[in-house]
Amino acid sequence: MSDAGFASVILDVVQQRFPDVKAAINLGYWFTTAPQAHKGVIYIGSTRSESHVPGGHVLAVDAKSGKVLWHFNTIPQDEKDQGWEIAGPTWVGGERNGGGIWETAAIDPELGMLYMAVGNPFGDSTKRAGTNLFTNSIIALTLDTGRLKWYFQQTHHDVWDYDSGAPPILFDMQVNGRRVKAVAEASKNGYLYILDRETGKPVHPIKEMPVPTDNPGEGQAPWPTQPIPFTASGKLMEPVCPIEPLEIPAEQLAKNKPVPIFTPMRPNQIIAPGTGGGTNYSPLSYSPRTGLLYVNAIDQPSNSGRGPRMFFSAYDPTTGDLKWRKIYEGFGQAGSVVTASDLLFVGTGSNLAGYFYALDAKTGEELWKFNTGAGVFSSPATYVVNGEQFVAVASGGGDRGRRGGDLILSFALPRP
Repeated sequence: MSDAGFASVILDVVQQRFPDVKAAINLGYWFTTAPQAHKGVIYIGSTRSESHVPGGHVLAVDAKSGKVLWHFNTIPQDEKDQGWEIAGPTWVGGERNGGGIWETAAIDPELGMLYMAVGNPFGDSTKRAGTNLFTNSIIALTLDTGRLKWYFQQTHHDVWDYDSGAPPILFDMQVNGRRVKAVAEASKNGYLYILDRETGKPVHPIKEMPVPTDNPGEGQAPWPTQPIPFTASGKLMEPVCPIEPLEIPAEQLAKNKPVPIFTPMRPNQIIAPGTGGGTNYSPLSYSPRTGLLYVNAIDQPSNSGRGPRMFFSAYDPTTGDLKWRKIYEGFGQAGSVVTASDLLFVGTGSNLAGYFYALDAKTGEELWKFNTGAGVFSSPATYVVNGEQFVAVASGGGDRGRRGGDLILSFALPRP
Protein backbone atom coordinates (compact mmCIF):
# COMPACT_ATOMS: atom_id res chain seq x y z
CA MET A 1 0.00 0.00 0.00
CA SER A 2 0.99 3.65 -0.48
CA ASP A 3 3.07 5.38 2.19
CA ALA A 4 3.83 9.09 1.66
CA GLY A 5 3.56 8.65 -2.09
CA PHE A 6 5.46 5.36 -2.33
CA ALA A 7 3.92 1.95 -2.96
CA SER A 8 5.94 -1.27 -2.69
CA VAL A 9 3.66 -3.06 -5.10
CA ILE A 10 5.92 -6.04 -5.88
CA LEU A 11 6.58 -6.56 -2.19
CA ASP A 12 2.83 -6.51 -1.49
CA VAL A 13 2.47 -9.39 -3.95
CA VAL A 14 5.49 -11.54 -3.09
CA GLN A 15 4.81 -11.32 0.67
CA GLN A 16 1.65 -13.31 0.04
CA ARG A 17 3.93 -16.28 -0.69
CA PHE A 18 7.11 -15.19 1.12
CA PRO A 19 5.91 -13.33 4.24
CA ASP A 20 9.42 -12.94 5.68
CA VAL A 21 10.80 -11.01 2.70
CA LYS A 22 11.46 -7.37 3.66
CA ALA A 23 12.34 -5.96 0.23
CA ALA A 24 11.45 -7.11 -3.28
CA ILE A 25 15.04 -6.71 -4.42
CA ASN A 26 16.01 -9.43 -1.95
CA LEU A 27 14.22 -11.88 -4.25
CA GLY A 28 15.71 -10.22 -7.33
CA TYR A 29 12.66 -8.17 -8.40
CA TRP A 30 12.83 -4.71 -9.91
CA PHE A 31 11.28 -2.71 -12.76
CA THR A 32 12.64 -2.06 -16.23
CA THR A 33 9.24 -1.48 -17.85
CA ALA A 34 7.60 1.88 -18.26
CA PRO A 35 4.09 1.80 -16.77
CA GLN A 36 0.92 2.02 -18.82
CA ALA A 37 -1.97 4.07 -17.39
CA HIS A 38 -5.63 3.57 -18.26
CA LYS A 39 -8.72 4.86 -16.42
CA GLY A 40 -6.95 5.42 -13.12
CA VAL A 41 -5.07 2.11 -13.16
CA ILE A 42 -1.33 1.61 -13.71
CA TYR A 43 -0.26 -1.59 -15.46
CA ILE A 44 3.35 -2.66 -15.08
CA GLY A 45 5.50 -5.78 -15.24
CA SER A 46 8.28 -6.87 -12.90
CA THR A 47 11.61 -8.32 -13.89
CA ARG A 48 14.27 -9.77 -13.94
CA SER A 49 14.70 -13.33 -15.15
CA GLU A 50 18.43 -13.54 -14.51
CA SER A 51 17.86 -12.92 -10.79
CA HIS A 52 16.27 -16.36 -10.39
CA VAL A 53 12.89 -14.80 -9.54
CA PRO A 54 9.99 -17.23 -8.99
CA GLY A 55 8.04 -15.85 -11.93
CA GLY A 56 7.55 -12.32 -13.18
CA HIS A 57 4.42 -10.41 -12.18
CA VAL A 58 2.00 -8.38 -14.24
CA LEU A 59 0.52 -5.86 -11.82
CA ALA A 60 -2.59 -3.65 -11.97
CA VAL A 61 -2.22 -0.85 -9.41
CA ASP A 62 -4.72 1.79 -8.34
CA ALA A 63 -3.05 5.06 -9.38
CA LYS A 64 -4.37 7.01 -6.38
CA SER A 65 -3.91 4.57 -3.53
CA GLY A 66 -1.08 2.33 -4.74
CA LYS A 67 -3.19 -0.73 -3.97
CA VAL A 68 -2.56 -3.80 -6.12
CA LEU A 69 -5.88 -4.60 -7.77
CA TRP A 70 -4.72 -7.86 -9.34
CA HIS A 71 -1.54 -9.62 -10.34
CA PHE A 72 -0.60 -12.45 -12.69
CA ASN A 73 2.46 -14.65 -12.20
CA THR A 74 4.11 -15.47 -15.54
CA ILE A 75 5.37 -18.78 -14.08
CA PRO A 76 2.54 -20.20 -11.94
CA GLN A 77 4.16 -21.67 -8.84
CA ASP A 78 1.28 -23.80 -7.59
CA GLU A 79 -2.49 -24.21 -7.82
CA LYS A 80 -2.99 -20.79 -6.14
CA ASP A 81 -1.66 -19.06 -9.25
CA GLN A 82 -3.86 -18.56 -12.29
CA GLY A 83 -2.86 -20.72 -15.25
CA TRP A 84 -1.39 -23.49 -13.08
CA GLU A 85 -3.41 -26.16 -14.84
CA ILE A 86 -1.88 -25.07 -18.17
CA ALA A 87 1.67 -24.19 -17.17
CA GLY A 88 2.28 -26.48 -14.21
CA PRO A 89 2.87 -29.68 -16.23
CA THR A 90 5.34 -27.83 -18.52
CA TRP A 91 7.94 -27.64 -15.72
CA VAL A 92 9.29 -31.00 -14.60
CA GLY A 93 12.24 -31.37 -12.24
CA GLY A 94 11.82 -28.72 -9.57
CA GLU A 95 13.09 -25.58 -11.32
CA ARG A 96 10.42 -22.91 -11.79
CA ASN A 97 12.17 -19.54 -12.14
CA GLY A 98 12.54 -16.64 -14.54
CA GLY A 99 9.75 -15.13 -16.61
CA GLY A 100 10.66 -11.52 -15.96
CA ILE A 101 9.03 -8.77 -18.01
CA TRP A 102 11.48 -6.38 -19.63
CA GLU A 103 9.24 -4.08 -21.63
CA THR A 104 5.98 -2.15 -21.52
CA ALA A 105 2.55 -3.66 -22.07
CA ALA A 106 0.22 -2.74 -24.93
CA ILE A 107 -3.42 -1.98 -24.12
CA ASP A 108 -6.57 -2.30 -26.25
CA PRO A 109 -9.31 -0.34 -24.43
CA GLU A 110 -11.96 -1.47 -26.92
CA LEU A 111 -11.34 -5.15 -26.21
CA GLY A 112 -10.50 -4.50 -22.56
CA MET A 113 -7.23 -6.40 -23.01
CA LEU A 114 -3.57 -6.06 -22.04
CA TYR A 115 -0.73 -7.70 -23.97
CA MET A 116 2.63 -8.44 -22.38
CA ALA A 117 5.84 -10.05 -23.63
CA VAL A 118 7.42 -12.45 -21.12
CA GLY A 119 11.13 -13.15 -20.69
CA ASN A 120 13.20 -16.31 -20.46
CA PRO A 121 13.24 -19.14 -17.94
CA PHE A 122 16.26 -19.26 -15.66
CA GLY A 123 18.19 -21.81 -13.66
CA ASP A 124 19.33 -25.37 -14.19
CA SER A 125 17.78 -26.48 -17.49
CA THR A 126 18.18 -30.13 -16.50
CA LYS A 127 15.55 -29.46 -13.82
CA ARG A 128 12.85 -27.94 -16.01
CA ALA A 129 11.89 -30.47 -18.68
CA GLY A 130 8.98 -29.24 -20.80
CA THR A 131 8.08 -26.10 -22.72
CA ASN A 132 8.25 -23.89 -19.58
CA LEU A 133 5.11 -21.80 -19.93
CA PHE A 134 4.50 -18.88 -19.84
CA THR A 135 8.11 -17.85 -20.48
CA ASN A 136 9.13 -16.57 -23.95
CA SER A 137 5.46 -15.87 -24.64
CA ILE A 138 2.96 -13.19 -25.50
CA ILE A 139 0.16 -13.26 -22.93
CA ALA A 140 -3.22 -11.54 -23.18
CA LEU A 141 -4.97 -10.58 -19.93
CA THR A 142 -8.23 -8.79 -19.22
CA LEU A 143 -7.78 -5.24 -17.96
CA ASP A 144 -10.39 -5.52 -15.21
CA THR A 145 -9.38 -8.75 -13.47
CA GLY A 146 -6.15 -9.95 -15.07
CA ARG A 147 -7.80 -13.12 -16.36
CA LEU A 148 -5.70 -15.02 -18.92
CA LYS A 149 -7.46 -14.99 -22.28
CA TRP A 150 -4.73 -16.57 -24.40
CA TYR A 151 -1.00 -17.10 -24.71
CA PHE A 152 1.43 -17.81 -27.53
CA GLN A 153 4.91 -19.17 -26.82
CA GLN A 154 7.62 -18.18 -29.29
CA THR A 155 10.49 -20.36 -28.01
CA HIS A 156 9.95 -23.64 -26.18
CA HIS A 157 12.29 -24.68 -23.36
CA ASP A 158 14.66 -21.80 -23.91
CA VAL A 159 18.38 -22.42 -23.28
CA TRP A 160 19.64 -19.72 -25.72
CA ASP A 161 18.32 -16.57 -23.97
CA TYR A 162 15.81 -16.11 -26.80
CA ASP A 163 13.21 -14.36 -24.67
CA SER A 164 10.54 -11.95 -25.77
CA GLY A 165 12.37 -8.79 -24.75
CA ALA A 166 10.58 -6.20 -26.90
CA PRO A 167 7.11 -4.68 -26.37
CA PRO A 168 4.15 -5.86 -28.45
CA ILE A 169 2.54 -3.48 -30.93
CA LEU A 170 -1.17 -3.29 -31.80
CA PHE A 171 -2.58 -2.33 -35.21
CA ASP A 172 -5.56 -3.06 -37.44
CA MET A 173 -5.32 -4.29 -41.03
CA GLN A 174 -7.33 -5.87 -43.82
CA VAL A 175 -6.46 -9.46 -44.72
CA ASN A 176 -8.42 -10.99 -47.62
CA GLY A 177 -11.19 -8.46 -47.10
CA ARG A 178 -11.43 -9.17 -43.37
CA ARG A 179 -10.53 -6.67 -40.69
CA VAL A 180 -7.92 -8.14 -38.35
CA LYS A 181 -7.07 -6.62 -35.00
CA ALA A 182 -3.44 -7.66 -34.83
CA VAL A 183 -0.64 -7.80 -32.30
CA ALA A 184 2.97 -8.30 -33.36
CA GLU A 185 6.19 -8.93 -31.46
CA ALA A 186 9.67 -9.73 -32.71
CA SER A 187 11.68 -12.16 -30.59
CA LYS A 188 15.35 -12.49 -29.81
CA ASN A 189 15.10 -15.80 -31.69
CA GLY A 190 15.09 -13.82 -34.95
CA TYR A 191 11.44 -14.29 -35.93
CA LEU A 192 8.52 -11.90 -36.22
CA TYR A 193 5.20 -13.17 -34.86
CA ILE A 194 1.92 -11.64 -36.06
CA LEU A 195 -1.20 -12.75 -34.18
CA ASP A 196 -4.89 -11.97 -34.04
CA ARG A 197 -5.10 -10.11 -30.74
CA GLU A 198 -8.68 -11.17 -30.11
CA THR A 199 -7.91 -14.89 -30.25
CA GLY A 200 -4.11 -15.28 -30.10
CA LYS A 201 -4.21 -17.30 -33.32
CA PRO A 202 -1.55 -16.70 -36.00
CA VAL A 203 -2.68 -14.43 -38.84
CA HIS A 204 -0.47 -16.48 -41.18
CA PRO A 205 0.72 -20.05 -40.59
CA ILE A 206 3.14 -20.63 -37.73
CA LYS A 207 4.26 -24.24 -37.88
CA GLU A 208 5.95 -26.42 -35.31
CA MET A 209 9.12 -27.37 -37.18
CA PRO A 210 11.70 -29.98 -36.12
CA VAL A 211 14.97 -28.62 -34.70
CA PRO A 212 18.29 -30.29 -33.74
CA THR A 213 18.20 -32.37 -30.55
CA ASP A 214 21.35 -34.54 -30.90
CA ASN A 215 23.97 -34.56 -28.15
CA PRO A 216 22.17 -32.14 -25.83
CA GLY A 217 24.31 -32.88 -22.79
CA GLU A 218 23.69 -34.97 -19.70
CA GLY A 219 20.26 -34.45 -18.20
CA GLN A 220 19.12 -32.01 -20.89
CA ALA A 221 15.66 -32.36 -22.44
CA PRO A 222 15.53 -30.20 -25.60
CA TRP A 223 12.12 -29.61 -27.14
CA PRO A 224 11.95 -31.29 -30.57
CA THR A 225 10.09 -28.49 -32.41
CA GLN A 226 9.91 -24.71 -32.47
CA PRO A 227 7.18 -22.37 -33.85
CA ILE A 228 8.40 -20.96 -37.17
CA PRO A 229 6.39 -18.26 -39.05
CA PHE A 230 5.40 -18.66 -42.69
CA THR A 231 3.99 -16.14 -45.14
CA ALA A 232 0.44 -16.19 -46.46
CA SER A 233 1.77 -17.81 -49.65
CA GLY A 234 3.28 -20.69 -47.67
CA LYS A 235 6.94 -19.68 -47.82
CA LEU A 236 9.22 -19.48 -44.80
CA MET A 237 8.95 -15.96 -43.44
CA GLU A 238 12.16 -13.98 -43.75
CA PRO A 239 13.73 -13.73 -40.25
CA VAL A 240 14.40 -10.27 -38.84
CA CYS A 241 18.13 -11.08 -38.83
CA PRO A 242 20.30 -13.99 -40.01
CA ILE A 243 19.54 -17.28 -38.26
CA GLU A 244 22.77 -18.85 -39.46
CA PRO A 245 26.29 -17.58 -38.66
CA LEU A 246 27.57 -15.39 -41.49
CA GLU A 247 30.88 -13.60 -42.13
CA ILE A 248 32.70 -15.34 -39.30
CA PRO A 249 36.44 -14.52 -39.07
CA ALA A 250 38.74 -17.41 -39.93
CA GLU A 251 40.39 -17.39 -36.50
CA GLN A 252 37.00 -17.97 -34.87
CA LEU A 253 36.15 -20.79 -37.28
CA ALA A 254 39.39 -22.47 -36.24
CA LYS A 255 38.20 -22.56 -32.62
CA ASN A 256 34.42 -22.76 -32.87
CA LYS A 257 31.87 -24.59 -35.03
CA PRO A 258 28.83 -22.96 -36.68
CA VAL A 259 25.60 -24.79 -35.83
CA PRO A 260 21.94 -24.38 -36.87
CA ILE A 261 19.55 -22.26 -34.85
CA PHE A 262 18.01 -24.03 -31.82
CA THR A 263 20.91 -26.48 -31.59
CA PRO A 264 21.34 -27.59 -27.95
CA MET A 265 23.92 -25.41 -26.23
CA ARG A 266 27.42 -26.86 -26.10
CA PRO A 267 30.90 -25.30 -25.77
CA ASN A 268 32.71 -23.90 -28.83
CA GLN A 269 29.59 -23.27 -30.90
CA ILE A 270 28.81 -20.34 -33.16
CA ILE A 271 25.05 -19.83 -33.22
CA ALA A 272 22.80 -17.14 -34.67
CA PRO A 273 21.10 -15.17 -33.39
CA GLY A 274 23.45 -14.61 -30.47
CA THR A 275 22.31 -14.03 -26.91
CA GLY A 276 21.81 -10.35 -27.72
CA GLY A 277 19.16 -11.09 -30.35
CA GLY A 278 17.39 -10.92 -32.78
CA THR A 279 15.12 -8.16 -31.68
CA ASN A 280 16.10 -7.07 -28.20
CA TYR A 281 14.24 -4.21 -26.46
CA SER A 282 13.53 -2.22 -29.62
CA PRO A 283 9.84 -1.36 -30.12
CA LEU A 284 8.27 -1.96 -33.52
CA SER A 285 6.49 0.78 -35.42
CA TYR A 286 3.59 0.59 -37.87
CA SER A 287 2.28 3.01 -40.47
CA PRO A 288 -1.38 2.82 -41.52
CA ARG A 289 -0.38 4.88 -44.58
CA THR A 290 2.22 2.46 -45.92
CA GLY A 291 0.68 -0.59 -44.24
CA LEU A 292 4.18 -1.68 -43.22
CA LEU A 293 5.60 -2.94 -39.95
CA TYR A 294 9.14 -1.76 -39.13
CA VAL A 295 11.47 -4.04 -37.17
CA ASN A 296 15.00 -3.46 -35.88
CA ALA A 297 17.29 -6.38 -35.00
CA ILE A 298 20.86 -7.36 -34.19
CA ASP A 299 23.11 -9.71 -36.15
CA GLN A 300 25.96 -10.83 -33.90
CA PRO A 301 26.26 -14.61 -33.56
CA SER A 302 27.60 -15.97 -30.28
CA ASN A 303 31.37 -16.61 -30.38
CA SER A 304 31.56 -14.89 -33.76
CA GLY A 305 34.49 -12.64 -32.93
CA ARG A 306 33.02 -9.79 -34.94
CA GLY A 307 31.06 -6.65 -34.26
CA PRO A 308 27.27 -6.32 -34.54
CA ARG A 309 25.27 -5.39 -37.61
CA MET A 310 21.91 -3.69 -37.58
CA PHE A 311 19.14 -5.25 -39.69
CA PHE A 312 16.28 -2.80 -40.12
CA SER A 313 13.36 -4.27 -42.04
CA ALA A 314 9.91 -3.40 -43.36
CA TYR A 315 7.30 -6.18 -43.53
CA ASP A 316 3.84 -6.29 -45.03
CA PRO A 317 1.88 -7.83 -42.15
CA THR A 318 -1.07 -8.67 -44.41
CA THR A 319 1.12 -11.26 -46.16
CA GLY A 320 4.18 -11.65 -43.92
CA ASP A 321 6.47 -10.68 -46.81
CA LEU A 322 9.65 -8.68 -46.37
CA LYS A 323 9.36 -5.49 -48.48
CA TRP A 324 12.78 -3.90 -47.94
CA ARG A 325 15.77 -4.01 -45.61
CA LYS A 326 18.67 -1.75 -44.59
CA ILE A 327 21.87 -3.13 -43.05
CA TYR A 328 24.20 -0.90 -41.05
CA GLU A 329 27.20 -1.39 -38.79
CA GLY A 330 26.38 -1.32 -35.09
CA PHE A 331 23.64 -2.57 -32.78
CA GLY A 332 20.06 -2.58 -34.06
CA GLN A 333 18.66 -2.05 -30.59
CA ALA A 334 16.82 1.25 -31.06
CA GLY A 335 13.14 1.48 -31.90
CA SER A 336 11.82 3.53 -34.79
CA VAL A 337 9.13 6.15 -35.32
CA VAL A 338 7.18 6.72 -38.53
CA THR A 339 5.29 9.91 -39.42
CA ALA A 340 2.18 10.73 -41.44
CA SER A 341 4.43 12.23 -44.13
CA ASP A 342 6.07 8.81 -44.64
CA LEU A 343 9.30 9.68 -42.87
CA LEU A 344 10.91 6.93 -40.82
CA PHE A 345 13.50 7.64 -38.11
CA VAL A 346 15.84 5.13 -36.46
CA GLY A 347 19.30 5.12 -34.91
CA THR A 348 22.23 2.69 -34.72
CA GLY A 349 24.32 1.81 -31.70
CA SER A 350 28.03 1.43 -32.31
CA ASN A 351 31.30 1.06 -30.46
CA LEU A 352 32.60 4.05 -32.43
CA ALA A 353 29.63 6.31 -33.00
CA GLY A 354 25.94 6.20 -33.72
CA TYR A 355 24.08 7.50 -36.71
CA PHE A 356 20.52 8.79 -36.68
CA TYR A 357 18.75 8.12 -39.98
CA ALA A 358 15.74 9.44 -41.84
CA LEU A 359 14.39 6.95 -44.38
CA ASP A 360 11.56 6.90 -46.87
CA ALA A 361 8.94 4.77 -45.11
CA LYS A 362 7.69 3.31 -48.39
CA THR A 363 10.97 2.36 -50.03
CA GLY A 364 13.65 2.48 -47.31
CA GLU A 365 15.63 5.04 -49.30
CA GLU A 366 18.08 6.88 -47.05
CA LEU A 367 17.16 10.58 -47.01
CA TRP A 368 19.44 11.98 -44.29
CA LYS A 369 21.78 10.91 -41.51
CA PHE A 370 23.53 12.53 -38.56
CA ASN A 371 26.51 11.29 -36.53
CA THR A 372 25.43 11.68 -32.91
CA GLY A 373 28.90 10.91 -31.54
CA ALA A 374 27.74 7.94 -29.45
CA GLY A 375 25.51 4.92 -29.82
CA VAL A 376 21.77 5.34 -30.29
CA PHE A 377 19.99 2.68 -28.25
CA SER A 378 16.72 4.54 -27.65
CA SER A 379 13.59 5.12 -29.66
CA PRO A 380 13.05 8.57 -31.17
CA ALA A 381 10.04 10.77 -30.45
CA THR A 382 8.31 13.35 -32.61
CA TYR A 383 6.39 16.41 -31.42
CA VAL A 384 5.03 19.76 -32.62
CA VAL A 385 5.65 23.25 -31.19
CA ASN A 386 3.82 26.25 -32.67
CA GLY A 387 3.12 24.31 -35.83
CA GLU A 388 6.73 23.19 -36.33
CA GLN A 389 7.51 19.47 -36.12
CA PHE A 390 10.60 18.10 -34.38
CA VAL A 391 12.13 14.68 -33.86
CA ALA A 392 14.26 13.96 -30.79
CA VAL A 393 16.54 11.07 -29.84
CA ALA A 394 18.90 10.17 -27.00
CA SER A 395 22.50 9.22 -27.74
CA GLY A 396 24.62 7.58 -25.07
CA GLY A 397 25.53 4.30 -23.50
CA GLY A 398 28.99 3.28 -22.37
CA ASP A 399 28.68 -0.33 -21.25
CA ARG A 400 29.27 -3.50 -23.31
CA GLY A 401 32.12 -1.75 -25.13
CA ARG A 402 29.92 1.06 -26.40
CA ARG A 403 31.21 4.56 -26.73
CA GLY A 404 29.70 6.67 -23.96
CA GLY A 405 27.65 9.80 -24.30
CA ASP A 406 24.84 11.72 -22.63
CA LEU A 407 23.08 13.74 -25.32
CA ILE A 408 19.48 14.38 -26.23
CA LEU A 409 19.29 15.79 -29.73
CA SER A 410 16.31 17.47 -31.34
CA PHE A 411 15.98 18.15 -35.07
CA ALA A 412 13.48 20.36 -36.88
CA LEU A 413 11.70 18.84 -39.85
CA PRO A 414 11.38 20.89 -43.01
CA ARG A 415 8.20 22.93 -43.11
CA PRO A 416 5.67 21.95 -45.78
